[in-house]
Amino acid sequence: MTSPTRSTPLRRGRSRALRIAATAAVGAVVALTPGTAGAAPNRSAPPDVVPVVDCVARHGDGSWTAVFGYDNRTGATVDIPVGPANKVTPTGYGAPQPTRFAPGLRRGVFSVTVTGGGGPMWHLGSTNLSARTTDTACPPSTQMPADGNGTGAAIGVAVAAGVGAVLLRRSRRTVPAAG
Repeated sequence: MTSPTRSTPLRRGRSRALRIAATAAVGAVVALTPGTAGAAPNRSAPPDVVPVVDCVARHGDGSWTAVFGYDNRTGATVDIPVGPANKVTPTGYGAPQPTRFAPGLRRGVFSVTVTGGGGPMWHLGSTNLSARTTDTACPPSTQMPADGNGTGAAIGVAVAAGVGAVLLRRSRRTVPAAG
């Protein structure tokens, strides 16, 4: 005689497959999200990664675009997550800045378009750098950065994990109990 709490083989197989899928989704999110081990260390003078304003492009409608880069003087890739040590203000500009900094001077990493009010300031480590309309003008042939801050894959995996969790919850509601 079988115990009333035992599930059927079909239910056990479906439950195992769902657990495996959920575990794989969580593992992918963890693997693709920058870890804290590579996070920015406490800053000392001189800073090891500093922001750079490459140039400013003025537009006919009165708006302007600031193009930023950085100089990583450590000789190694450094991860600085978006937060107090890596942010663009005012917050209305969002978080277009990178979180992974390859060694050396990198130009044209991201841009911020200003339609009115004050310009953007990039807070990176202990350095705060404001872009102003009086900064060096971009040459007419300047290609504006368009590839984001490199977090697209991690965001995609996180969304997939969320969808997987919803599907897992729904499947648990629709599987009839053994009886």
